[in-house]
Amino acid sequence: MDKFTWGYKDKILKILQETSEEKWKFTSFAHMEGVVRRVDNPQEVFLLLHGLGERGKRIYRKLLPYLPKNALVIAPNGPFPIPRHKEGRMDYGHAWYFYDKAEGKYFLNQDLARFWLRDLLKIENPKALPVTIIGFSQGGYLAPLAGMAILETKLVIGLGCEFRHTLIQTIPPFPMHAVHGDRDEIIPSSMAMNEIRKLNDHGIKVDWHLVSNTGHEISNGMGIAVKSILEKYGKRSL
Repeated sequence: MDKFTWGYKDKILKILQETSEEKWKFTSFAHMEGVVRRVDNPQEVFLLLHGLGERGKRIYRKLLPYLPKNALVIAPNGPFPIPRHKEGRMDYGHAWYFYDKAEGKYFLNQDLARFWLRDLLKIENPKALPVTIIGFSQGGYLAPLAGMAILETKLVIGLGCEFRHTLIQTIPPFPMHAVHGDRDEIIPSSMAMNEIRKLNDHGIKVDWHLVSNTGHEISNGMGIAVKSILEKYGKRSL
């Protein structure tokens, strides 16, 4: 191979290496799926946000026994499917967004999910009933951001998650509670507490609830903590 050919290939390789990706933003038709518990004459709405790789049905089953009986409960799947092999077949979990740990940045951030959730609530909550958002793990990271997009939000509870001070730049118009397992090996309680301290430094208050003998899961102890928090905000039909 002559020097010209080698030089040309090196030039092309250099161009490819230096090429950066661009991003286009546009609106399109979309849909969300999930589970819902409907009741006659609901007094409030609960929006449940599952963890990474899970489905709405999982957090729905875990928390439903601890929620008010007179509430509309909505547990959607995240907008991004994640394929996984399960018992010899292809199954799908879901994600709300994608974070690249190696690069320290978002491949897809929370914007699409939180605005889709806002639009979902416009459909399911036409009477503008008060909304409580409860999120586990990745859903907990998203919960306060979704709350700021959903005007009817009156309370946010994060389970086994961090409320990131880099994402919450203004004081939310609703109280926030963090419920964490003392044996959480995925998101240690010390990490979650560190973020809460940083939020407190900026005037953003988060109430902390540590649940004993609990790892990165929605345990019975977490459910009891959630019920206790809900009772604090008024008489409810539990």
